[in-house]
Amino acid sequence: MAELKYVPAGIRLHIKEIFYKFTDNLEEYYYFHFEDIPTGLKAEKLLKNENIKSIPVPNEIFKECGVAILSKEKDKIRNILKKNNINYEIWIKEKEFKKIEGNITAKSCQL
Repeated sequence: MAELKYVPAGIRLHIKEIFYKFTDNLEEYYYFHFEDIPTGLKAEKLLKNENIKSIPVPNEIFKECGVAILSKEKDKIRNILKKNNINYEIWIKEKEFKKIEGNITAKSCQL
């Protein structure tokens, strides 16, 4: 069960996603998905100066809640995450979402 302390972060991510959908083409990005909300928020904080976008993880990647980091710089973000021992998967969106790297076990977070 998701802890209520993550609800404000979820609201913030949803607002950012709406803004990005109007101002950018999100299909041009690599989507980094994490095993749980705390890990995704840790990655977001770690990468805040790396020209990333953070949104709720798309339902096509994981049907429950989570954080997705979007970047056009796959190798740079991958290296930073690896240096900090953060597990991830990388997805791209062509016609559908397709996993291109990683294998995590995402944790359920239903309220």
